[in-house]
Amino acid sequence: MTVLTTPFLVRNAAPTAAPGVPADHFKEVLARLAGGLAIVTCWQEGGPRGILVSSITGLSIDPPRFLFCIRREASAHDALVATQLCGVSILSAEDDAEALTFIDPGLKALRFTSPRWRIAASHPPLLESGLSTATCLVDQVIDAGAHSIVVVTAQSAGVRHGEPLLSYNRDLRRLQPGPGEGGT
Repeated sequence: MTVLTTPFLVRNAAPTAAPGVPADHFKEVLARLAGGLAIVTCWQEGGPRGILVSSITGLSIDPPRFLFCIRREASAHDALVATQLCGVSILSAEDDAEALTFIDPGLKALRFTSPRWRIAASHPPLLESGLSTATCLVDQVIDAGAHSIVVVTAQSAGVRHGEPLLSYNRDLRRLQPGPGEGGT
């Protein structure tokens, strides 16, 4: 892992003693932010580990980087922030059942059991039905209070055609066809 330096001023505002918006209300605000979903994976003690994230975003093209956030209380947090290599699978609309295994703790035993997972000890698990996959080096983990911000650089990547799976208002969604795209 390397520490990056920047040629510009980085300001870290100290958190205020009392947040201006109550936590429950802010959760409602964030629930209204529609976004794509990805499963981020790694190996820990010989077994696959992973987490569903809606906080993934492209950070840069050169170098090819993503960033995503992981809640510290998440079961895969420690494994993902300790690993050097992780997999990123951006989900397609057909991956809703797989996403549910990472949402519902009662379905945890079903994670990584689908034949759509590419499981090999030489690289992190990748969901082959995803819209895109990448094997990434973990560059930086940033402490952000209740979460960790993870910056990764793609070492290899693949894409396939399809529609995305989205998160909106605590539910899994698909895009609706726009005018001229098969809609009525």
